[in-house]
Amino acid sequence: MAGCSEVTDLFGDEGIDTTVQDEDTATFSADAGDELTVTVDVEEVAEVDAETNVESDSISFRLDHADNGPIETRSISDSETFDVTIGEDGQHIVIVTNGVAHVTIEAA
Repeated sequence: MAGCSEVTDLFGDEGIDTTVQDEDTATFSADAGDELTVTVDVEEVAEVDAETNVESDSISFRLDHADNGPIETRSISDSETFDVTIGEDGQHIVIVTNGVAHVTIEAA
């Protein structure tokens, strides 16, 4: 994100360029109409669940508006980049389940 002032202006001093795993979240503020590019790089998929004996080859990625719920939900097995247009001003939350992923969100 170095040298990308649009991201700094969009997200204040925080920005999103972080690793997210089960039970952790990352948050950022965005305005309605902001067009964002989201990159998710899977670092680790969780081990087989002993109770269900189900093996997965992907993580679950979710981008939520803090007050109004899901904006984007995907199963990602390796690396994926996609664009999202924010519908409402406010805090947004990145959630990863079933593993660990590095998430970068920047202005499109």
